[in-house]
Amino acid sequence: MAALAAVLFATGCTATPGSIDVASTREISVDRSAGLARVNAFRSTHGLPALRYSSVLDEAATRQARAMAARGKLSHSVEGALPARVKAYGYNYGSVAENIGWNYPSTAAVIRGWENSAGHRRNLLKPEVTEIGFAAATGRNGQPYWAMILGTQVKRRG
Repeated sequence: MAALAAVLFATGCTATPGSIDVASTREISVDRSAGLARVNAFRSTHGLPALRYSSVLDEAATRQARAMAARGKLSHSVEGALPARVKAYGYNYGSVAENIGWNYPSTAAVIRGWENSAGHRRNLLKPEVTEIGFAAATGRNGQPYWAMILGTQVKRRG
């Protein structure tokens, strides 16, 4: 039993970005403009600056949504830890956070859910984040999996 637990622990901790076959999934059309506007309006009511859309964070969020959909599992670590995942896309972060959701019917619905959830709300209201990317995907079960990544990119000195 201890050996089985060790194997399960080891395999759960070795997931790396790009390790899950997402061919059985499809990205769902997401209204990124409306989503960004909603998040920025929410931040504004709390005295925080607007976020910018990041195509890099969007790619990482798309991959996370598709990986969750492929596994049929809502998890922040389905394909490795968030810092490793964003670094795999070349995002040199100073701060990074992630919100995930499952089975919400629309962009507005999932963002509303995050606004009303303490931990997700905290991520939306992080004063240090400046950029955002988000996506949704479905797998064989047809249910949507959502991922939003918020971050601040550190400029490399050269």
